Amino acid sequence: MRRPSLRLSLGLGIPLLAIIVLLAAWAVDTSKAEGKVPRNVTVAGRDVGGMEQAKLARVVGDVARYYESLPVQVKTGEKTYRIAAGRLGLHLDEAATARSAMDVGKDTTAILRPFEWLGSLVAERKASLRFSVDDDALAEGLRSLERSVEPVEPTLVPGSTGLAIVSGSPGRTVDPEGVREQLVERANSGDTPIVLHAEVVADAPSVTDAQAQALADRVNTTTANGMKVTAGTEQASFDARTVRSWLGSKVVDGKIDLTIDARAVTAALTKALPPATTARDASITLVDNTVKITPSVEGRECCGSDTADRILAAIDSGKSDVTVDLKVTKPSFTTEAAKKLGIKEPVGSVTEWKGQPQVRSFTTYYDCCAPRVTNIHRMADQVRGTLVKPGEKFSINAVVGKRTREKGYVEAGAIANGEHVQEVGGGVSQFATTMFNAAYFAGLQIDTYQAHSEHFDRYPRGREATMGYPAPDLAWTNNTPYGILVWTSYTDTSITITLWSTQWATAQQTGSTDSRAGRCTVVTTERTVTYPGGKTSKDHFTARYRDEGATSC
Repeated sequence: MRRPSLRLSLGLGIPLLAIIVLLAAWAVDTSKAEGKVPRNVTVAGRDVGGMEQAKLARVVGDVARYYESLPVQVKTGEKTYRIAAGRLGLHLDEAATARSAMDVGKDTTAILRPFEWLGSLVAERKASLRFSVDDDALAEGLRSLERSVEPVEPTLVPGSTGLAIVSGSPGRTVDPEGVREQLVERANSGDTPIVLHAEVVADAPSVTDAQAQALADRVNTTTANGMKVTAGTEQASFDARTVRSWLGSKVVDGKIDLTIDARAVTAALTKALPPATTARDASITLVDNTVKITPSVEGRECCGSDTADRILAAIDSGKSDVTVDLKVTKPSFTTEAAKKLGIKEPVGSVTEWKGQPQVRSFTTYYDCCAPRVTNIHRMADQVRGTLVKPGEKFSINAVVGKRTREKGYVEAGAIANGEHVQEVGGGVSQFATTMFNAAYFAGLQIDTYQAHSEHFDRYPRGREATMGYPAPDLAWTNNTPYGILVWTSYTDTSITITLWSTQWATAQQTGSTDSRAGRCTVVTTERTVTYPGGKTSKDHFTARYRDEGATSC
């Protein structure tokens, strides 16, 4: 057998070796480029070969912005308009374009890929640009061109004999037909500026005059006898001319619909119906020593927020009468809420002062007719009827404010910096002391108080409070589950404070001690409060009295 000649071996071996070398080089280069853009790939003329995805995304983003600002010429006969491509809705799909760059060569048959790779060493490979067009933006952009005129839809207007129509008129616009395809094609070509060809065409209204007239005829028939509107227990009638004056029309999605002027409707109903009533809170007071609740009242006025819509719906359905709601304003404090407060009786304990029994109230005494008595009575008038709900705090200064002549207070004796002086509102500390004792024996939480700096026989020793503005103040918290009505009464020689509620706790003074502090005597009283179920608690109150002749401790 003859051996293959050397020439034949070389003839077969060299090409085979070349193929092996090509495959090896292709495999190595492809492996190194994994996750990167293939060699010699361009996007809109920009070399992106070998780029990682993050860098590729930035380049594609630049390309997208470039195309959005690219000038476009729209030629319509003899006229040329200029507009940015982005305003015509041209949009580069950045994600799809980036994928196109990454996938260059992947659609080639596997056996041919090494040879395509070999060609890429010297030849540019263009990635496809993936454009889309927003049709709404395209239409809007074309309408914005100089010669575009919007069509005018027919409208309904009130006339002397009924609803009439104002005829519509056609507009002019650049015809979008074929422009979309041209825009994408020219963008892909890379030619600048992008030149598009279009026509200016008539743009007819979406509703005809005949359709508008049919609506007017139907509504004129419905409103021929006017309309009767019922609101609550009241009624108002409106003639056809008035009803039609409220009406108009609008075109939506190619259909003409009836509209109504809500403000005109409200104005007409407000004028025709009885005046609005204002919401009024419930109130609690005493009449002949009996608790009386004045009921709350809802406010009512014309009209509910859907009034115009109801009238429009009635007309649309061929009706000439309609019922609408009144606008109701709820009181902030209702009759039911007032009843739930449980205010029904005087509350507190039984004790004694100045030889007089103090039964669920507290009374202090004074000589008749002094200026300070005027101030005590004035404060009593201001505080009387104050309602303190559960958890709320009562403060004399918050209720009364600064004592002034304008409020009816007069000049009377007071203590300032240890000295006896005359000031407007002097003497009201007796009112505060009476209030202190009423709260004390009702077991209430006393938050703020300050005793006089010297003791007066008209006040219980160690159980008293002085007043000033803005301080000292007397304040207590309603720590019961019921409301408290503060009630005051007076005579020429006494002031009484009664707290009305539901009896909750009782309290008694269960101790009193004296101690010295410089030139003062400190009196500490102990109070024991008994709650429902028998539970008790103790608290303490102090008064610091100066020695005779001393101005401070």
